[in-house]
Amino acid sequence: MRTRRSYGVAIACTAMAFVVVLSFRGQGSANPEARLPTRYRLADLIERQQRVTADLRQEVASLRTEVETERAKATHRTGGVVALEAKLDELADVAGTTDLRGAGLRVTLDDSSLERPPDGASVNDLVVHSQDVQAVVNALWRSGAEAISINGQRLVGTSAVLCVGNTLLLNGTVHSPPYVVSAIGATRDRFDSDRLVRRLKAATTAFGLRLQVDRVGDLTVPAFAGATKLTYAQPVPSPTP
Repeated sequence: MRTRRSYGVAIACTAMAFVVVLSFRGQGSANPEARLPTRYRLADLIERQQRVTADLRQEVASLRTEVETERAKATHRTGGVVALEAKLDELADVAGTTDLRGAGLRVTLDDSSLERPPDGASVNDLVVHSQDVQAVVNALWRSGAEAISINGQRLVGTSAVLCVGNTLLLNGTVHSPPYVVSAIGATRDRFDSDRLVRRLKAATTAFGLRLQVDRVGDLTVPAFAGATKLTYAQPVPSPTP
């Protein structure tokens, strides 16, 4: 009798374990994204976040318009309207929150058209990196630029040119080459003579990278559309003894 009961318990436990395994397998196959390679899941996540970012930028632009409307009303209710408006406009230009138009330079950077790297080079030498874009930006500032944008993204004090794989992350947006850098106020002679530009031109000759510089009589650098509230690190409070 005890032997039969032992066999019965063993069979019941085996059946329950089989059901549990099937249940876990069913749960795992219910999510088709789990079977996708990591790089595809990451690309989908970036695309979703880009859509969220675009919606938030539209909301920021709408709120900024409301703020400008209220600001205009407030200044007209106070004395010294003209002087106050002039000061606010000056600060907005410095902060990069208004569109600017004027003459300047347009610089285009693109990957190499070579199918294979030259002897002694690698595939990485055939693509534009963030340091190449940063070199152009620094040279443009030194050439007298008053406002700069990259692929329509305004550069402000909090902007950083970051490389993510073979793309560029700028103001929370992702960009692929070609990179078009517009700079109002920059002069061609000073830009061409900059040491960073001379070094970049040598690389374009050696590896076939594209570097095109054009003088433009009427450039538009759009306003910065991101968040203007600064966030910064704070020290962790020391634990109380």
